[in-house]
Amino acid sequence: MSRIKDIRATVDKKLDALEHQALALEAQLRQTKDQALQRLEERKQHLREVLKRVQAEVEKSKDTADQAKAEVKAKLERLEVQLALGKAEARDAFEDQRGKILNALSDFESAADQKLKGAAFESGRLWEELVGKASSLEAELDALKGRFEVEKVKQQEAMEAKKQEMLGKLETFKGQLKEKRKAVQERAGTLEKDLKDGLEQIKAGIRKLFE
Repeated sequence: MSRIKDIRATVDKKLDALEHQALALEAQLRQTKDQALQRLEERKQHLREVLKRVQAEVEKSKDTADQAKAEVKAKLERLEVQLALGKAEARDAFEDQRGKILNALSDFESAADQKLKGAAFESGRLWEELVGKASSLEAELDALKGRFEVEKVKQQEAMEAKKQEMLGKLETFKGQLKEKRKAVQERAGTLEKDLKDGLEQIKAGIRKLFE
């Protein structure tokens, strides 16, 4: 395994990742959606700050070829662009942003592992900080993903309940319409009979005139 993968595989970092997930889930339960989104923005900013230090170290490294530096820098800049995008408050926009961030992070880590092998950085803890901030961000992204999914289910349930309510109202309306139609028909039949009886009485009266 390469360097970042090695760090991620350590027991300490695995435990850190679990702690980050627990804290992120707790925040989702205690905070409003806006607060949770702001918390995510803070985690994105923390990772961006570490990435700036990584970029500075890469650029001044004498143990890395220029082409390798350029490739790593390109992946790093792509990741920074994704992290710099604003809040994604709608579920679909968030899902899109989450996917792009995680993809860019994975690509950057892979490039760094492959191209910066043996590079001597001044800060020996720089990669550990990177992994820590990345892990924290990943936890927030996963927790928010869960929140959006729960909200979607609630919306679907609410929509289904509303649908059933409207179907009930339609059934009631159709029943009322049927009764009204029947009442009108009955009244129409009575009216017709009254008219016929009246007409017959008139006819009978006329016949008596000529008897």
